[in-house]
Amino acid sequence: MIETKDLWQGAYLLCEGGWLDGVKVNRRPDGKREFVFRLTGDGVEDLARRFKDGDAVCNVRKLKTHVSHLKQVIFGGECSARE
Repeated sequence: MIETKDLWQGAYLLCEGGWLDGVKVNRRPDGKREFVFRLTGDGVEDLARRFKDGDAVCNVRKLKTHVSHLKQVIFGGECSARE
């Protein structure tokens, strides 16, 4: 399991077979909301490391689709994924 605030990393993990297990919504001291994506699946830890190391490779169309999906989740599209 991986938790990340990075929308692009989350989308990459989804592209490569990860599953969105939930989204935590935290309040920062300045009052703004902060979203933490919880992703699971085989190899997500290795994929997250590749992303951070700059070695991530994926289908750009799929990445765009998953970025849009995660934006929809955080801006009110899918309440079931929130905690």
